[in-house]
Amino acid sequence: MKIRILRTIRFLSVLSLVLALCGCGDKGPVKRSWGSMKGLRDIVGNMNDVSYSSGRTQAPRPNALGMPVAMPDFEGEFVWAEYAAPWCKACTWQAPETKKVEKEMADAVVFLTIMTGKSTEYNDHATVETAKAWSQRFGLDAKRVLAAELWFKTVPEHRFYSPQGHTLFVHVGALTADQIRQVISYYKADWEEWSKTGKRADWMTSK
Repeated sequence: MKIRILRTIRFLSVLSLVLALCGCGDKGPVKRSWGSMKGLRDIVGNMNDVSYSSGRTQAPRPNALGMPVAMPDFEGEFVWAEYAAPWCKACTWQAPETKKVEKEMADAVVFLTIMTGKSTEYNDHATVETAKAWSQRFGLDAKRVLAAELWFKTVPEHRFYSPQGHTLFVHVGALTADQIRQVISYYKADWEEWSKTGKRADWMTSK
């Protein structure tokens, strides 16, 4: 009987450790996920990392007007960044959903769309024309639709950044307007509490 109890205690201890390492302490409205993308485990939710997922040091990307845009341009504001491509059916569904939320939260959050590629062909990256066409198709702000050399990226993908550049949330896959609202409200409130009082939410780390 004692041996069985000890085995159970050991199992629960190991399980707790595994859950902690997997970031399962995050009880957010939508599970954070990024598939096989490397490096994000040490960035997402890390309150010592203000790199915009390494975007702080990236070269500026042109928007649909041909003007260079860099992530640090939005320092001091929450940013919802969405990656998309014209060949992606889920992205054409996603764009109107995100636009619904943008209409409601434009005063509190900057919404960016980052076009990754023109097609699935090798090295067929997005261009200013790709960004312009997407902006016109969905009635998006041309200044906030960017062209990137990321033809290989899985889309749609969403990232939510703090005003300081913390990566608060990453998710690969389509989200409804309601899910986006919930995600923004959840992480925004926790980050604001942390910035004022230093109180850490369960999903925050300091790797």
